[in-house]
Amino acid sequence: MITKLAVRWLTWQLRKDKGFWMSYQASIAMVIHDNIERYFPLKTYPPGKPTLSEFCNICANDFMKLWTKI
Repeated sequence: MITKLAVRWLTWQLRKDKGFWMSYQASIAMVIHDNIERYFPLKTYPPGKPTLSEFCNICANDFMKLWTKI
C-alpha cells in the first residue's frame, strides 16, 4: 500500500513541477542513450533522421507522458 501511495505522490509531483519532470526525463534519456551505445556501438544513423540524443529525448518524453497520462 505504501508503494502505491508513493507512486501516486511521485506522479502528482511530476504533473505539478516542470523542473522535476525535466530531471526525470533527462535521467531516462541518458539510460536509453547509454544502453544503445553499449549494445549497438557501430550503428549509424541516416541523414534527416533524429540524432541519437534527440531520439533518446523523444523516447523519454513519450514514457513520461504515458506515466502521467498527460
